[in-house]
Amino acid sequence: MWRLFNSRSLLVTALSLSASLSSPNTLRSMSSSLSTDTMRSPPAAKKVEHRMEMFGDVRVDNYYWLRDDSRTSPEVLSYLQQENAYTDSVLSGTKQFEDQLFKEIRGRIKEEDISVPYRQGPYYYYTRNLEGKEYLQHCRRLIPNHDMTPCSVHDTMPTGPDDPPEHVILDENIKAQEHGFYSIQAFKVSPNHKLVAYAEDTKGDEIYTVHVIDVEIGAPVGKPLTSVTSDVEWANDDTLVYITMDEILRPDKVWLHKLGTDQSSDICLYHEKDDTFSIDLQKSESQEFLFVGSENKITRFIFFIDASKPEDGLKVLTPHVVGIASWAKHRGNHFFIIRRSEEFFNSELLACPVDDVSVTTPLIPHRDRIKIQDICLFANHLAVYERENGLPKWIQHNQNSILAF
Repeated sequence: MWRLFNSRSLLVTALSLSASLSSPNTLRSMSSSLSTDTMRSPPAAKKVEHRMEMFGDVRVDNYYWLRDDSRTSPEVLSYLQQENAYTDSVLSGTKQFEDQLFKEIRGRIKEEDISVPYRQGPYYYYTRNLEGKEYLQHCRRLIPNHDMTPCSVHDTMPTGPDDPPEHVILDENIKAQEHGFYSIQAFKVSPNHKLVAYAEDTKGDEIYTVHVIDVEIGAPVGKPLTSVTSDVEWANDDTLVYITMDEILRPDKVWLHKLGTDQSSDICLYHEKDDTFSIDLQKSESQEFLFVGSENKITRFIFFIDASKPEDGLKVLTPHVVGIASWAKHRGNHFFIIRRSEEFFNSELLACPVDDVSVTTPLIPHRDRIKIQDICLFANHLAVYERENGLPKWIQHNQNSILAF
């Protein structure tokens, strides 16, 4: 289990705090201990010349031998253990101070808390923190008479004694008991609210395994998807779209997985062969499309997938043009595209019909002093997040002024 803070970070924090946080005796004791312990010699890694020729240049890395992706080399592990032992020795005199500081910092944290619930279909979904626990619970509550209670800005999650009870879908604290490291970076509910797909990392290498479970009973559904990124989305109730990486951990392939089938039979929808680009995946807020973006430092282009017909594959939304970066959202019959380039460095906002993405209509032109950072789409309004003179602001546009096509 990972602690909230480690000894090294606590010590650095402690040394930067004012003396009022501790008594003079505590600080004198800690300083004396440090001055004594730091005189010990730290372990010194041996130098082994390793020459690498890349891009017409030769680089020598004398410590390349310390790289061990398998994490099994006895020599590397032995050296790391020596470093850890040295650190523990140097910091041995600060243990009491660390414990004191840790308790004070933790005492200022509201440990019993929940996230802001969000309404999705007939449920409110949210996460819960428990006092004394390191990880989250993923929960939901049924909305009474949800068909008769349209979504509103005044919504509040019902929590009374006569309302439907809280249902804990997944408790990370229980899952983490089996591992030294544990992290969930994706938690996706299926369109019919019967299944959840979550991406789990138990090593800290950000190589994930995607599990699918039955929401009501928590039982696994199908086989896990291994060696994937945390980008995973539902296309429909029994189909997942996910991304895998190449040998240098660059996200490079998009896959289509049918529940109940083996991962080896999954369909590759796209392979980004240019190793200067990485791909990402997200679902539109309308839940009707999936967007696959491929980007490097100056260029980003987008494909889209019809979530109701994922087997039709990817279609180009914005073409690959060097120096142009695009981001997309969807509402109704149109895609909305934020496009940035060297010429239009503050971005412009365009719209195009879903059935003919080649026809674009400018909605907000590029402006030299106002930067478009994001947009939110609603039934009758468009909210644009802008920054002018360094100050952020939201601008609301109604249907008649900007969304009338």
